[in-house]
Amino acid sequence: MKKLLLLSVSLLIAAVSFSQKIKVTVTEAQRFMKWGQHDYLDVLTNPESIEDKHKNIDCNYTFDLEEKTLMFSNPKHNEKLSIINSEKQGNTYVIECISYGNIDPSFTYHIKIYVDMDLKTMFYTKYDPYMDRSFVTPCKSTIVIQPKSNQ
Repeated sequence: MKKLLLLSVSLLIAAVSFSQKIKVTVTEAQRFMKWGQHDYLDVLTNPESIEDKHKNIDCNYTFDLEEKTLMFSNPKHNEKLSIINSEKQGNTYVIECISYGNIDPSFTYHIKIYVDMDLKTMFYTKYDPYMDRSFVTPCKSTIVIQPKSNQ
């Protein structure tokens, strides 16, 4: 009976932890680049090029882990993507999506986003198979966990 109760509580906690939204408001970012396909830490520590300066930006990412959607918005653009995979690694959520090209929408890009809840950081990573280039964008952000509403 104790094992059944413990299992039920564990399943409830797991369900609650993924029945939430994570909202990230990005205010500043700078892109790091490296030719070839690389892990994001390799691109950050050994970049071949870096944007000249931090860009002040105004965009929001809302990750709905239950509905498996990512809503991206800025003053000029809104986009909804499907989350193909998400997992929690310690205090970091690793969220994967497929995005489409701005110039040619037939182009697809694998995106992996790392959201560290303790450090309040977000790393947006993308591999461009058409240029064979890896991109990593560390973002200065405000991160909030929103419980899933019952609407």
